[in-house]
Amino acid sequence: MQFIMQNPDISGWLRWSEDGTEVQFNSWPLMIGALAAQGMAATKKESVNKNFHDYGFKRLTDSRRRIPDEDGIIWFAFEHASFKRGRPDLLRNIRRRYQRWRPT
Repeated sequence: MQFIMQNPDISGWLRWSEDGTEVQFNSWPLMIGALAAQGMAATKKESVNKNFHDYGFKRLTDSRRRIPDEDGIIWFAFEHASFKRGRPDLLRNIRRRYQRWRPT
């Protein structure tokens, strides 16, 4: 996700909140495509939501809580205590909450 946020081609659909504590995006297909380009296998928004949750991100928006901007564009938002703009030193604290069961 950090690599995606640093990409200059994201302007218009992915951004930091003004205070740099939230990731906001307005297109699930573009988010899924960007994550897929980084190696994530999820192809549906439900899978992306689950992955964000598994890594400790909190969803701040859903179908009832939306963040429209001044142009009426709906933004989806997630936050994590260790994912902040300008703080790559915190990234090492982001870990999957639990591992999937794997047969031995």
